[in-house]
Amino acid sequence: MIKNTLVTLLIFITIGLTNTHAGWYECYNFKGTIDKLPISLFIQVREGYFGEVDKKEFNIIGIYKNDKDNNPTRLEGKLNLSNNKVLLYEINNNKHTATFEFEFSKSECNGFWKNLSTNQKLPLQLVYNSLLIDTLKDSKFEEIEILQANSLKDYYFVGLYSKKTDQDKAQMDRLNIISKKDNSVFQSIDFSIVETQTGNLSTIIFDNVEIDDSKERGFTVLNDIGRGGGYLMVSFNPKTNNFKLNPKPIIEGQN
Repeated sequence: MIKNTLVTLLIFITIGLTNTHAGWYECYNFKGTIDKLPISLFIQVREGYFGEVDKKEFNIIGIYKNDKDNNPTRLEGKLNLSNNKVLLYEINNNKHTATFEFEFSKSECNGFWKNLSTNQKLPLQLVYNSLLIDTLKDSKFEEIEILQANSLKDYYFVGLYSKKTDQDKAQMDRLNIISKKDNSVFQSIDFSIVETQTGNLSTIIFDNVEIDDSKERGFTVLNDIGRGGGYLMVSFNPKTNNFKLNPKPIIEGQN
C-alpha cells in the first residue's frame, strides 16, 4: 500500500511540475530516537535534484537535529520505490559522515543509524508526524512545521506552513525562532501583513531562511515577489532584545 501511495505521489509530482499552478514540495516529517537520543527528521522527495553522476539515484533531501543540541544537519539520499527502503547520508563539512537506513512508512519506521568512521550502529526508531504536499491543486493543510537548515548560534528556525485549496503553493505563515538551549519559542515572526507569499521560493523547502549576519543575528526569509522572487529582512535589536521584520519585500537584484 505504501509503495503504491509513493508511486502515485511521484506521478502527481511529475504532472505538477508541468503545471504552473502547482507547487513543488512533498515532505514527510518524523519524530524519533537514535538509540536513546531524541531527534526530529524531515525529508523532501526531490526527483532529479542532484544531477551528479554519483548521485543519479538520489531522490530525497532532508534535514534533522538531535533535540538536545538542536543544530540542524543536512541529509541527502535515496528512496527505493521497489522496496520502500530509505538510505540517507548525514553531511558534515561537505562529507558523508553517517547514514540513516530504514523502511519508509507513514506510521512507524525502524532501522539504524551508522557512523561511517567507526562503523558503529545504533537503533533508529521514527514515528510519522505530518505531511506537507502542495503539488496537487486541491491539497490543503495548516500549521505544518518545517525545520530550516540555517540557524544562529543560540537559535534555530521552524517555519509553520499552510495551503488553502484556492492557493497555488504552500506558504510560510509564521517563523518560530526557537532557543537551542531549551527548545522554547523565543519569538514568532508573523507574515500575515506581507502581501506576497513567504517561505516558498527555494525549491528545497529547508532553504527558505538565509543568514545575513550571524554576529548581528540578522537573517532573511525568501519571498515570492515579482518575476524572480526576493526576500524579507529580519534584524535583531539588542536594546529591546527581539527580532524585527521589515514587511516590505526586496526584489532580488535591487537595493
